[in-house]
Amino acid sequence: MSAEARRGEQFAPPLSHAELAFYDAVAHRDMAELMEGGQDTLAKIARALVKDIQKNLSVDWLSREPVRAKLRTRIRRVLAMFDYPPEEEREAVDLVLKQMEIVAALWAPAAK
Repeated sequence: MSAEARRGEQFAPPLSHAELAFYDAVAHRDMAELMEGGQDTLAKIARALVKDIQKNLSVDWLSREPVRAKLRTRIRRVLAMFDYPPEEEREAVDLVLKQMEIVAALWAPAAK
């Protein structure tokens, strides 16, 4: 197993692949140095994002702007809960949404 594949194991509990993807999104620009609690706080944010997004994801989130706007708001709320720097929030939200596009097929409920 490569070092990249095991990167999530450095956290307690280890980050899943999805959580690690969101960790990377919120850890841009050396955020670990700016955040109180550093990497551990960013890992908590990643876990909270995954949990919240999976719970609130809808089938049509990629195609409907109102649904995407609601997801942006939910992401901002999670970031605010962990005192994420407001000046870095916009970029983090955009990066999280890009990660969501990658994993959406796995998470979105099946269309009926």
